Amino acid sequence: MSAVVSAVGGTQALEQLQAPVHGRAAGLTPVDSPDVLRVDVAEVVGGAVELLSVTRRLRGVRVSLELPEDPVPANVSHRRLQQVLLLLLAHAADASNGQGVRVMVDSADDFGDVPPRFQVQVAGASLSSRELQAVFLSPMLVGPLHRKLARARELTESMGGTLEVASSAAAGITVTVELPAPGMSSW
Repeated sequence: MSAVVSAVGGTQALEQLQAPVHGRAAGLTPVDSPDVLRVDVAEVVGGAVELLSVTRRLRGVRVSLELPEDPVPANVSHRRLQQVLLLLLAHAADASNGQGVRVMVDSADDFGDVPPRFQVQVAGASLSSRELQAVFLSPMLVGPLHRKLARARELTESMGGTLEVASSAAAGITVTVELPAPGMSSW
């Protein structure tokens, strides 16, 4: 039994979408629901890793998470942040050569000087200087392996954030994403 949802289905299709399918609770939200613009970055990171694990997209690559105990608020689109994370984690799984991936989330400081950010570290991966430059020009200039990284950069910039990539033989690839500060200021 499968739930079929039509684009014009209305409430009946929405009920089918939210109903459990094959004994599992569907975690999908309708596309036409309002987007959340204040999110907990750590929660979105955990959800993205879980989604990719369930769909077996990580292909057995171990992902270690370093999440703070307190929420990490950011004023960004939940959907776009999730897309960025899915792209970065899929890229990391593809580029890791079976080695682990490490994701770290850092909170913004109380003064608003340091925005919320997260890092995706892929040990054993490499990125040439030409590929690194192409990531910041256009996804079409990058090879298939690093195209997800270039698309994640575009989405991050569309949210008002920044994406930086560092590559070294010893540390592999480290992608740092800084999101717009949630407006926490002490004065």
